[in-house]
Amino acid sequence: MSFFSNRPRAGRHDAEPGQPQIPRSQAADLPKPTQATLLNINKLRPESSLTVWGNEVIHALRPLKLDALVDSDLPKPHPGDDDYKKWKFWTLTVSGWLYNQVDVSLQLKVKEHPNQITYADEMFNMIRQLSLPNQSKFLERELKKWEEIKRGNFTTAADFIMAYQNQFNHLKTENHAPPCDFALGRLLNELHGEVLKAPFIQEEVKDLGRPVDYQLFIYYCKVLVNEARRPSISAAEASTMGNDEEVRGRSRGRDISYRGWRQSTKGRGPAWE
Repeated sequence: MSFFSNRPRAGRHDAEPGQPQIPRSQAADLPKPTQATLLNINKLRPESSLTVWGNEVIHALRPLKLDALVDSDLPKPHPGDDDYKKWKFWTLTVSGWLYNQVDVSLQLKVKEHPNQITYADEMFNMIRQLSLPNQSKFLERELKKWEEIKRGNFTTAADFIMAYQNQFNHLKTENHAPPCDFALGRLLNELHGEVLKAPFIQEEVKDLGRPVDYQLFIYYCKVLVNEARRPSISAAEASTMGNDEEVRGRSRGRDISYRGWRQSTKGRGPAWE
């Protein structure tokens, strides 16, 4: 689950049918107060990803059933509630832990903020708020990295395709990826004349009748990597062969269509490796 998404707000799911659900709060399912050592994660720095850091926070807290403490959409317990003392112990513990998971420059900003930051969800939200300008710059840099990945910068086409896809995946994790059809079109243009399957994939995409989604993009990246690793004739050789059918036969070899892959494996296997 992403740092920027929240859990369902339903009450307890183990209630008997017909009984009213108990509203969930930050105190629900917390462990007993104890001296626990929370594992450190990679510190959030001005040049790092706020999304990745936030996800690491959730993943570190969830096994201990402490992740609800950083969810400001969940209500805090009232001082008179049975679980209040337990909640206060853990929210202060997690708040201090969060403070130590960020760079010194961010710690100073938290200290200097006029609002008093006490509880875990307040600390979590404040760190996020203070980091948003840096996150915007981070996303600009990551997008520029992707735009600057060119075929000429890599020894092999396969290396280029994998680097291109990996950086696209980073952008998707950040919810900042370009449209998949644009990304695939740019990739195919870079490979035109080198990977002979590229023009056939371009034609197939035109006939799909729907936009390219992420699954299709990943599928075609696998296809292109496999084809780039197979011995093939160059575009210059193809032009001198004078036999279009022979070139077409060598370039097709196997069915590369997405529909063919879905029909043969029902989409469960790898891209016909």
